[in-house]
Amino acid sequence: MDKAGDDRVGPSLFRQIAVRLAAFTLLFALLDVMIVVITYSSQPQSLAQELLTLEAARAESATALAPDLLAGPPGARRWSARYLDPQAERAASPGVAGVSGALIDWTRRERVPGGYRISGVRSVMRDGEQQWLFMQFEGDGLRPFVPVIVNEIMQHVALPLVPLSLLLLAFNIVAVRRVLQPLRRAEAEVDALDPRGALQRLSEPPAPREVNTLVRAVNRALARLDEAMAILRGFTANAAHELRTPLSIMQLSLDRLPPGEARDDLQADTEHMTRLVGQMLDLAQADAFAVEPDTPVDLADIGRAVVAAMAPKAFAAQRNLRFEALGDTGMLGHAEALYRIYRNLIDNALAHAPGTMPIDVTAGPGPRLCVRDYGPGIAEEDLPHIFERFWRKDRRKAEGAGLGLGIAQRLAQAHGGTIAVENAAGGGARFTVDFDAMGKSA
Repeated sequence: MDKAGDDRVGPSLFRQIAVRLAAFTLLFALLDVMIVVITYSSQPQSLAQELLTLEAARAESATALAPDLLAGPPGARRWSARYLDPQAERAASPGVAGVSGALIDWTRRERVPGGYRISGVRSVMRDGEQQWLFMQFEGDGLRPFVPVIVNEIMQHVALPLVPLSLLLLAFNIVAVRRVLQPLRRAEAEVDALDPRGALQRLSEPPAPREVNTLVRAVNRALARLDEAMAILRGFTANAAHELRTPLSIMQLSLDRLPPGEARDDLQADTEHMTRLVGQMLDLAQADAFAVEPDTPVDLADIGRAVVAAMAPKAFAAQRNLRFEALGDTGMLGHAEALYRIYRNLIDNALAHAPGTMPIDVTAGPGPRLCVRDYGPGIAEEDLPHIFERFWRKDRRKAEGAGLGLGIAQRLAQAHGGTIAVENAAGGGARFTVDFDAMGKSA
């Protein structure tokens, strides 16, 4: 049976949920960034304080650089920075505005033509000593504050959001996989369904409710399908059974006709129809067939009986049936069904291996039977279709209905066995039926 997964189109439900969760997390992060930008944009004094503190931290870490080499924030005009001498600043009269007297951290924002001026002092540690850094620059807009905003985003958005998002993603992976597990189990059970088997149903999970509802709907559909197939099999069997009587009467009526070519043609057509009806009845019975695994049978005894019964037909076609038992041929199964498997395989060999070459029938070793002819074999392109029901390579030349091998396969499967065909070395086709799954008789 082909896997349903081989025909999948579109992303899986798990992938759709994961993509939506990732998109929601990204949207949340962008919204958080917008909130940070809007909040700081509405607080210019806080931006100025944070910017000078950030620049002071850069100066403190750049111990090998002179302070006048600091470039300042991007987009700043007239940037200046210098270290103050506390004693000199106290001795100075007005000095730098706001710098004289006791030195403390301070920030001032002033409006100037074309923008603003920001001044301030920050305490920094250089070579283990406390120093005071005076900074001043002019600018316009938000560009000089980009480092502050980026720093805030990294510290208050990215750092807490990344681990939280990973934790949320891991949690959702586990949760979604657990929720989807009943669906995967139902998929595996659907893939394992055998169209020839009856009363097969999917196991109904107690949760989630949506999956339970879906599985129950599938089980109801399977029940309706089984009912429809039972009606179809019953109709086929009844039709074939009802046709047997008129065909028998027709055959008797033809026997009373005067000998001639017309009567021979009618008798051949009637025999063909009788065989077709018999195969249709066998097919309906095979589809409804169930093997009781506690009936011991012997494949060698059944094979001898089939060969003895079909010997006259083989001799009439100038063919020789050869049987050989290879030992250990006991198994559990249904004698009549095994008889039909032998008969159909031998019929197929008689029909498709012309000439006078013999047909070899073997039983064993173990629960196995084999029918081998010495005809032209089977073309490689025909091997995949050889067991298809009603399949015939050339319908104009074929006398049968293409059901014999399909019936043999179905009966073998009912025994838990397999049937295979191969082109044997030296010419001809070999059909092998293995019943290992049914076990051996005691």
